Amino acid sequence: MSINDDLDSAIKALAQWPGIRGCALVEASSGMVWTAHGELAGHVSLWEAASDHWRLQSRHAAHFDPLGRFVAVALYHTEGLVALFRCTADADVLFIAVGRHRAVDWSTLQRLARQVGTLVAVHR
Repeated sequence: MSINDDLDSAIKALAQWPGIRGCALVEASSGMVWTAHGELAGHVSLWEAASDHWRLQSRHAAHFDPLGRFVAVALYHTEGLVALFRCTADADVLFIAVGRHRAVDWSTLQRLARQVGTLVAVHR
């Protein structure tokens, strides 16, 4: 897939949010990075490895059925948080953000990731 300029610009804008160190759109099934922005953009293996966590969680999602539908993964590290959100209904494309723990409004970022999903759907 070739990334559309509007989609690329949307990810770039989110990567400039306070507390965010980088954002990417990643294909869930393969780990292929569509676009990445921010200070961590060049760390392709970070984005690919994060999508591996999504696939692992997806395989085990049924065990967590009492908690409701699987919608996100959060990985806490000493120097920040990696958040993975589905941005399309079929969870084929992930929005991944890396930021400082409490410096980011994660719920608003998740809502904006769903809006990015509408751009993804238009350009598929």
